[in-house]
Amino acid sequence: MLSNAIYILLGILDAIAVMVFSLKIYMLPVASYKKRIIGFGVLIAVISFFMRVVFDIPKWDLPLQYILFILFFRYRMSIKTHLAAFILGAGISAYAILQVGVYYFYNFLGILQTGVLQQNTTYQVYILQITYILICFAISFILRTYYTGFSFIVTPPHDFIWKENYLSAENRRVAISALLSSVTIFIAEVLLYQSSPFVLLLMSIFTFGFSYILSRKEDREDARKAIEAYRERFKKS
Repeated sequence: MLSNAIYILLGILDAIAVMVFSLKIYMLPVASYKKRIIGFGVLIAVISFFMRVVFDIPKWDLPLQYILFILFFRYRMSIKTHLAAFILGAGISAYAILQVGVYYFYNFLGILQTGVLQQNTTYQVYILQITYILICFAISFILRTYYTGFSFIVTPPHDFIWKENYLSAENRRVAISALLSSVTIFIAEVLLYQSSPFVLLLMSIFTFGFSYILSRKEDREDARKAIEAYRERFKKS
C-alpha cells in the first residue's frame, strides 16, 4: 500500500512537472490555471497507476497520457489542438532527455541498475523520478524568473471563432514537429522495455532539436513582422 501511495504521489508531481515545463518553455501562464493543472495531475497519476501496476500495460501509458494532456490543454486551457500537440511534444521530448540523462548519470555512478527503467515501485525508481522532477521544476522556475523561452504562441485562451489556416507555412511546420514528437512518444516505452534508452535519447534530442529550431524561426518571424508593422505606422504618421 505504501509503495502504491508513493507511486501515485510521484505520478502527480511528474504530470504537473511535464505540464509546467512544457508551458514555461513557451512562456505561457501557469498560475492562473494551477488548480486545473493540479487536479489533472491527480487524474493522470491515477490512470498511470492502473495502466502500469493494475493492468500491467505500461507501453500504452505514455501515449495515453500524451493524448489526455492535449485534450486538457485544448478544453481546460483553451489552447488550439495543433499548438497543444506541438507544445507538449517539445516539452515531453525535453523531459525525456532529462530522464535518460539522469539515468545514465546515476548508472555511471553505480547508483542505479540497468533494469531500473522497466520497474515501477522500487527505491531506485523513486530516486530517478525525484531527481528529474526537481530538475524540471528548477528549469521551469529559472525560465519564469528570467522571463526566458519562446513567445510566438499566443497566451490562452485562444480565439476559436477566427478560422485557422492549417495549410499556412507556420502551421505545416508546427504539424510536422508535433508528428515527429508523437512518434517518439508513442515508441518511448517500447524502447525502454527493450533496454534501448540510448536510442530514445537520440530520438528525443532530434525531436526537441527540431522543435527548438522551429521555435527560434517563429520567434524571429514574429519580431520581423512587429518591426515591419511599426515602420508602417511610423510612415503613416
